[in-house]
Amino acid sequence: MFHSKLWYIIILIIFFINTDRFKITVEGKSNGFFQREPDLDKNDNNKPKNILVASKIGGISHLRPMLEICKILEDRGYKITLASPGNFTATSTLYHSIPQIITGERPKTHESIFRNKFTMETLFNINMNLINEYAEDFNNYLQAYKETKADLFFCDYMANDACFDLAWKLNKPVVGFSRVLTPHPPYVARPILGCRVNMENESFYNRFICAVIKPLQLQWYSRKYLNYLNDKRAEVGVSIHDFRERLMNTLFLVDNFFGFEVSFARLPIYKEVGPILPDTSPNLTSDLNLFLSTHPRTMYIALGTTVYTTPENFAILLHSILELINQNILDGVIWATGLFNESELASTFTLTTNDVIFTSNILNNSYPHIRIIKYSPQFAILSHENTKVFLGHGGVGSYHEAMLTATPMLVLPIAFDQIVNADALELTGKHKGADLIEIVMNLAKLNKAMNEDNELEADNRVLLKHWTNPDSRLGLIRGNNLDVFVIVIALISGLGYGFYKIMFTFKRQSLNDGNPRESSSKPKNE
Repeated sequence: MFHSKLWYIIILIIFFINTDRFKITVEGKSNGFFQREPDLDKNDNNKPKNILVASKIGGISHLRPMLEICKILEDRGYKITLASPGNFTATSTLYHSIPQIITGERPKTHESIFRNKFTMETLFNINMNLINEYAEDFNNYLQAYKETKADLFFCDYMANDACFDLAWKLNKPVVGFSRVLTPHPPYVARPILGCRVNMENESFYNRFICAVIKPLQLQWYSRKYLNYLNDKRAEVGVSIHDFRERLMNTLFLVDNFFGFEVSFARLPIYKEVGPILPDTSPNLTSDLNLFLSTHPRTMYIALGTTVYTTPENFAILLHSILELINQNILDGVIWATGLFNESELASTFTLTTNDVIFTSNILNNSYPHIRIIKYSPQFAILSHENTKVFLGHGGVGSYHEAMLTATPMLVLPIAFDQIVNADALELTGKHKGADLIEIVMNLAKLNKAMNEDNELEADNRVLLKHWTNPDSRLGLIRGNNLDVFVIVIALISGLGYGFYKIMFTFKRQSLNDGNPRESSSKPKNE
């Protein structure tokens, strides 16, 4: 009787040990998670405050959304420094309060982008050229870190491996910024591979090509790229590593538009914080305001300031809009030409009605139905009620502004994320982005790890452990239940083999039992 009660007590103790309540109190300090302090004093002088924002590409499309988040952090008392090519913040009315360390000239647009079809090979060739500057970028960021005593790195993702590598090498927390959610499930393909965005309704052949052949090609290019990148890393003392591990342990803010991307489960460590747009934007000039007011069916055209299309395409587009105006489908066009060289256009355009339009009249704005401008107050133009359609290249900023102003859009994608052209974010996401950066900095403080210079350090492998998927900690076998499947296969195989042996033995025994009877029935020969 006593022994049976003792067993009940032991079972109760084992059950209590395995409850979540007990595990929270006992295992809390040994599972790699930080114990939150009751209150975080925002006026604490020891609080990490310095943020280094780094971009390899620079320019308004890459810097504007990042700096919009940083403006919020700046208002909260953080010290922001930008390290990027080109003189951006000094010439900006919105971001002039943010000091910039100029790392060089902006990368020039590769002619192959707009002369040829943009393919996976084109992208990797561009990345290979950018990697040639890895050591220079790394040293520029290192010098910027020494000057700013940065407590956190905020890195643009595109071609910016040096920023992430430096943060990990210095054991500093890092936050990435991207426009594309990765990785994708099998039913979400990459258009740059020549596949549809959503493979749900594709044929078996197309799904086979995009699920097997194209990814193998991608792995081939990636292997070459990573080998070259690791050679460059060795030049500055950065160890070779699996970039996927770091991606899975780095907070990424994603500037996309919620609801316009194929639905799939996102990694908890990738946070959607967009669309990120400025709180204020330039107003219409008096000339543009008058033009829009007198042209109730206006098309607005802007094909980018960095990546642009060919002169042949510009000529086709210009000829087409002249025909639309001549047919009274449109009555006005505003065209922001950006970097395009108008001298490559033909001197005249002949319409189907045999009317001849001189190109010079269009370019100097003497033609009454077209306004040519270099750069435009785009959001103000799209917000005007007489702007009926927007022809753009599908850049993230342009796409967001068209969505927010409910302007119908025609897209002429050229390269990079323009091909995907469908991102998903919340309207007030940029404040969420600033909040998340604060969380990462405070987690680094709670870690309380100091280096020999009495500076805060962070172990990025466990810093954001509460946001990482469990399978990243379980490993390949347990994370994918491979051990379970192996056991199931072994059991099925064992049972099948046992059944086969039983049937084989039974059949052989039956044959052996039948042979004596047959031999006994035969007459003996004497």
